[in-house]
Amino acid sequence: MLNYSAENGTAISNHIPVDNGFCISILPDPEFDKIVERYATNLVTGVLNAVLSPFGVVANFFIVLVIFRKVSLQTPLNMLLGCLAASDFLVSLVVQPSYVAFRITENTHRFVPCSVRLLYSTGFFICYGVSLTTLCAISCERYLALILPLKYTHLIRHSRVIKLVTFIWMVNVILTALQWAHNEIARGIHLMSWLALLITALVSQVRVLPIIRRHQNQIKQLQFRDPYRQKSSTSSSSMQIKFAANIACIMAVYLAFNLPALLITALHQIILIEINTYNLYSWAETAAFLNSTVNPIICLWRVKTIRRAIKDLFHVEENGRKVFAGYSSSLKVPRNDIALVAYRRHQEYH
Repeated sequence: MLNYSAENGTAISNHIPVDNGFCISILPDPEFDKIVERYATNLVTGVLNAVLSPFGVVANFFIVLVIFRKVSLQTPLNMLLGCLAASDFLVSLVVQPSYVAFRITENTHRFVPCSVRLLYSTGFFICYGVSLTTLCAISCERYLALILPLKYTHLIRHSRVIKLVTFIWMVNVILTALQWAHNEIARGIHLMSWLALLITALVSQVRVLPIIRRHQNQIKQLQFRDPYRQKSSTSSSSMQIKFAANIACIMAVYLAFNLPALLITALHQIILIEINTYNLYSWAETAAFLNSTVNPIICLWRVKTIRRAIKDLFHVEENGRKVFAGYSSSLKVPRNDIALVAYRRHQEYH
């Protein structure tokens, strides 16, 4: 989501180097001659992203690590959360540093090399698309878990989630690659798919909220009638409600940080409304990047199992066997994890 000029080939002063033909053919020229108007915004947003990027890298890395290595955490919901964390990890590792390089170089040299522009644009479109698609998949997964509790384990399987995650990454990589082939149709499809996914996620969340309230009322009534006998029968429903509430919280935060970027992109590149100042792009992009730092905080706050797993990484027992390096091959897989894997495979094939 670069701040593009209205026309390709904006005039630049003679002392500014010109990008090579390859970059010009795949990226519209930003308005480097208007850098004075963006100097302060570039500086503030660049410093802000430079400060927040390391935390996002570390936090999202540990979430992906524990989900990937701990078998008991590999539920369909957690695997989708891991996909979201992987996208946020790449945003913090690649997109934010390239954004900082883009803005600081623009301020100091009034020119940005092709490699920096291409890395930033490609990383942004891929990671942003993956995040939005994964969030939509999570919302739909929670909706199915609430309306089809008996069929859920047969519909949402471990193998299907892996295929879905692979498909999400492949589609966004292909659509982004087609954009840089100067395919305007691919760019339109990519941007329109973002809006469609956002609407789908919103609709699923709107339909989930009344289901949550209805289930909560039913649980309260059952517990009021017989608080001892109904406890076991309502525990599963309570867990699903809690999961749905966690996803609703993640969805609300995502919208708060990413809706400005979606609206500006839709207005400028789909509806073709001219934007007077490209400072709006810089602030909207920074807000979207900030979401990659906030997401792991919400995940650790709302998902107790992931929080405990990360805490266990730094736990050292008296015998010295279980340390951070304990996620190496020397650490034996717990027996309950082995039993859980066997049970899930049995469910998938029967």
